[in-house]
This record gives sequence, C-alpha cells and structure tokens, in this order.
Amino acid sequence: MRRSFVLLALLTACDGDKAPSTDDTAAEVVPVEGCRATPLPKSAPRLVAASLPYTASGAAADSWTLLQLKDETLSATGVTFEMGRGGGDAVVWSPDGSLGVAVQDDGSLGVFTAEGEVVHAAWSEGLYAGDVMFDPKGETLWVIDGNWVENGGGVYEVGVDCATGALSLVGLVVQSKLGEHLLGDVLIADAAAQTITLPGGALGQTTDLFGHEDAIVGGAARRGDTIYVGDNSAFSSEPNRVAVASVGDTITPLGLFDVYDPYAIVAVEGGAIVSSGFGDEIIAVDAEGVLDVMPSELPGAVTLGPDELALVAEVSGVRLVRLEGGALVEIGFFDTPALEDMIGSLGVQP
Repeated sequence: MRRSFVLLALLTACDGDKAPSTDDTAAEVVPVEGCRATPLPKSAPRLVAASLPYTASGAAADSWTLLQLKDETLSATGVTFEMGRGGGDAVVWSPDGSLGVAVQDDGSLGVFTAEGEVVHAAWSEGLYAGDVMFDPKGETLWVIDGNWVENGGGVYEVGVDCATGALSLVGLVVQSKLGEHLLGDVLIADAAAQTITLPGGALGQTTDLFGHEDAIVGGAARRGDTIYVGDNSAFSSEPNRVAVASVGDTITPLGLFDVYDPYAIVAVEGGAIVSSGFGDEIIAVDAEGVLDVMPSELPGAVTLGPDELALVAEVSGVRLVRLEGGALVEIGFFDTPALEDMIGSLGVQP
C-alpha cells in the first residue's frame, strides 16, 4: 500500500507534528446461469466493503467494515470483520453480490460474505495477487500475479465453491510479466495492453500504451470498448499520463495526456473519473483529455456504484461524485473523522 505511509505521515503532522470495469456494448443482455450469477435488483441498496487500515494510534490494522449505499447516501451498517490489511487495492463482488474478494497488502486474498462472515482471512496458495475478476457465473475467479514470469507472474484460474465461497487454485492460465489489471478481455501487463481469451488464455497482439519503458500502471478501467490506463510512476523522467484506447480485434490508442498520479480510475458514461492522489484532485477525462477537476484531500481508492455514481476514498471521508455533461458534481460526503475510521480499499456490489 504505497500511499498508506504518506497518509499516516500527513495525519501525524496535522495532529501536532488502492476494479470492476463497466461494459455496456451489448444491446441485449442474455441471462447467465450460475450459482452466483443473478444480479441484485437495480433499485436495491448496495453494500460497500471498506478496509480500515489504521488503529487509533496509527498502527497497521486488519479491520474491514460494510457500508450501505442507498438513494445516493452512504451510511454505516455496524458490520465489521477482520481479514488481512487492505490499503487501496481491488475489492470485487460476485455478480449476485453475495461474496466479496479483496486484494490485500501482502498479496493474499480476503474473502467474505455479504453478511460480513470471513471465508478466507488470507488465501494465497503461493500466488501474489495484484488484481482479481469474477467470471459472469460467479463460480470462477481470475487472479493476476504481478511478478515476472520466472517468479510465477501470470493469470491464474481459481475455483469458487458454490456452497461456501471457499477458493481453490485450478492453475496457471497464461504467463505474463508484471501483470496489473484485467479489464474484461483485456490484460494490462508491463504497461501494455493485450486482448486475452478466458478461460483459454490466448493472448492477442501487444499494444504499447505510453511509448517509454519506465511507465508503472496505477489505475485502469473500462467502459464498453474504451479503456483508460494511468501511469503514475514516481521514478520516470516522463510525466504521469492517462492512456485511452479502443478495444476491437486489436487495441487502438486514442489519446495520451498528462494527469499527475492517476492512482485509481473508474469509467463512466462520457469518460472516466481519476483519483489523482498526490495531486489532491479528482479529475474527469475522456479520449480527448481533461474535462474537469475537483479539489480533493489525498484521494485514494475509487469504486463505481449504481447510476454512474463514483465513491472516492479520501483522508477524512468518502466523496460521492458523478460526471454530468463533462463536469464533476459532488453528490454527497461520508465523514470518517478519526484515524481508525479512515478507509483504504473500497468495493461496491454490482
């Protein structure tokens, strides 16, 4: 969790001195049969899994909580549980919202139910998870190990038990170097994009996204046939940028423009919403460039709720934001005033 230590340092000074992509290309939705495939009703409230990575004294914590998103308002449920530490990485839910899976700071996966019961506090089976994606049936989890190939880097298939939610490693699907994100049938690895066929694992042609070798991918998201990928390297002589590309038989670059520290991204209608962590900004972009900027307080993880509503974790709360007509509009704010309330990872039920 690269920004946790920065967050803690900033807060200490003040006291006295880390998704699922949205694809709407299908004109007609074909029902999927599977044990966790049936979606929640569109109007139903959604649970939001959130990690609480600090104790009141600032020590590392393994705490998690469930919030509720209803009528564009976020509220506490009082449900808490312990897994591994979540510092801002991916949290995904099964298609029916019954089971959540979180990437944790040590590369393990925490698995929990919608009732807050822990299935696995820290599952790994030798993998170092960097991103995860459920299949539409909710019976398989695709896990990216972001290591180099010789150290096990690649995409792995993991079975999800229909009765218990327990995970079981099936095996390596395809090797990859420095894998970062799965965006449907697109693999982002080593700061490049490739189409990938799952479960077979066949890879398409590699498309360079940033034009140099020093890029380090932060956030990435997809809507329809458009992907947004951020380079937030702190060690490159090149500026941080967001790359936009179109997905078809091949992946075609559409745009590349400067955005400082694009740590997390969600794709929405009309563009994408970017959490610029060290820029203290929430930024709206499309394929042409920056659309709008909203001041923020060291924003981190971002997750997408119903009706294009983005939830952005900040130092002192969660900001609810929507992109409307190319402009960012604040819908609400959920306060987390104490250090032990500060949120690291976020993930909303689909």
